Amino acid sequence: MRWLSNLKVRTKIILGFLIVASVAAIIGGVGIWSTQQVRQMALLMYHQEVAGLRHAAQAQNNVVAAGRAIRSALLATDKGQRIGDVYFMRDFIQAASIEINKLSELLDTDGGKAAVAAATAAVDAYSQVIEGIAQELEQASMEQVPSAVIARLQTEARPLGETAEMMLSSLILEKQNTSGELAARTDKVYADALQFMSALTLGGALLAIALGLMLTRDLMRQLGGEPSEVARVANTISQQDLTADIKTHHAHPRSIIQAMSHMQASLRKIVAAVRESSENVAAGSHRIASGNADLSARTDEQASQLNETAAAMEQLAVTVKNNVDDAVRASSLAVTASDAATRGGEVVHEVVSMMNSINASSARIADITSIIDSIAFQTNILALNAAVEAARAGSHGRGFAVVASEVRSLAQKSAAAAKDINVLIEDSGNNVSVGTKLAQEAGKSMNDIVTQVKGVTDLINAISIATQEQKIGLEQVNTAVASLSLVTSANAASVDESAKAAAQLNEQAEHLVELVGGFMLDDEKPSTALESSSSKDAVQTWPVVNDNFLQLAQA
Repeated sequence: MRWLSNLKVRTKIILGFLIVASVAAIIGGVGIWSTQQVRQMALLMYHQEVAGLRHAAQAQNNVVAAGRAIRSALLATDKGQRIGDVYFMRDFIQAASIEINKLSELLDTDGGKAAVAAATAAVDAYSQVIEGIAQELEQASMEQVPSAVIARLQTEARPLGETAEMMLSSLILEKQNTSGELAARTDKVYADALQFMSALTLGGALLAIALGLMLTRDLMRQLGGEPSEVARVANTISQQDLTADIKTHHAHPRSIIQAMSHMQASLRKIVAAVRESSENVAAGSHRIASGNADLSARTDEQASQLNETAAAMEQLAVTVKNNVDDAVRASSLAVTASDAATRGGEVVHEVVSMMNSINASSARIADITSIIDSIAFQTNILALNAAVEAARAGSHGRGFAVVASEVRSLAQKSAAAAKDINVLIEDSGNNVSVGTKLAQEAGKSMNDIVTQVKGVTDLINAISIATQEQKIGLEQVNTAVASLSLVTSANAASVDESAKAAAQLNEQAEHLVELVGGFMLDDEKPSTALESSSSKDAVQTWPVVNDNFLQLAQA
């Protein structure tokens, strides 16, 4: 019966009804055929046997009546009575002949035709004798009936009449026997048809019961349980409850209830894995957001310090310019050269200190950019992990995959910006080193000016040249600091964008956690987050997810 199991449910039901309908059609056909047979036999019995029996009996009665009429004419006391009796006798004989002729038309067997012919001959012989007696009675007087007529009636007419009656009686008996045989045949046909129809009906009922049991067993094997149980399990899964107890003890391995049980187990594993991954992503995105917030604050602080450094460098440039002017006027102000040299030494000392401070700030900026690079690297790794988990989540992680891709892109941009900042800081450090050396040389020159006030005039040109070089160096340092300020501002903007992206990633991760939290695993209760106003979108998106799961199960 494997071929029956491979048929569709609709085909099985149609096939079962066709078989039952075929059995019913066979029963109806046999019943119609049997009814036709009984009808034909009944018509045959009526038209041949019953009608023949009636004609034979009527002919016999007419023969008997003719004998009575001729005897009544013999005993009549007046002429009118005799004539009437003779008339009746002739009418009875004619009626008997008519009935015998009708009887002969109904017979189709040789024996029947021979019996009718013998009866006809006997009736004709009897009618001829009594007709002769009737004619003699018509000629005889009423006073005395001739003895020859009486003797003829006793010796000729009576034996012939009895013979005719006996022949007709034999026909009646034959018709009765034939009618009995036909009735027995009819009863046998009825009994055979009844037995056959009863057996066929019983067989059809047993076949219908067997087909019903077979179809029911096959359907139950395909369903694996009652349809209400299958509907209950499907409704439970559609309500995000994956903890329902699915009874599969007696279910077929390839039944729908077994498939739904496997689907529930698979969904439970998928939801557990997605929940764990989404929680990890949420935690990671939260850490990224916190780190970006801290980085943004530190970057803002760094930008502020760079602005202060730029202002100090501008002030230092103004001071150096004043030194140049003082060097030009040194010829006329030789008296005040010592004081100016002393002040110049102090300014140079401050410049050295400022250069050292700038060098320290550059080192700190380098540390910060290293931290930015490290955070960008970790962000890139987290974005890669998020993309992998989004790919595992399928169509529900597409939005999350896009956000992870944007975070990865921003992390790569932050890493590139940090590398650029490191290059600029290295250049700034080199320039600061050059400026420090120049400042140290200027300090030595100023010390020489202090100790050798008398040689101020000779050294004015050298001081002027050195001051010009210092001015150029300070302008270069000022330009580098301005560039560093611009880079720091761009870095701050990038960090701010990264913080926004991290915040969006955190929101998406929390949304994913809320969405997955709606599923019930083991003995858990539905997440209360789904009941809040912020999770309405997640609840609305669930029917689409559920429809996709049901389509996968049906496939």
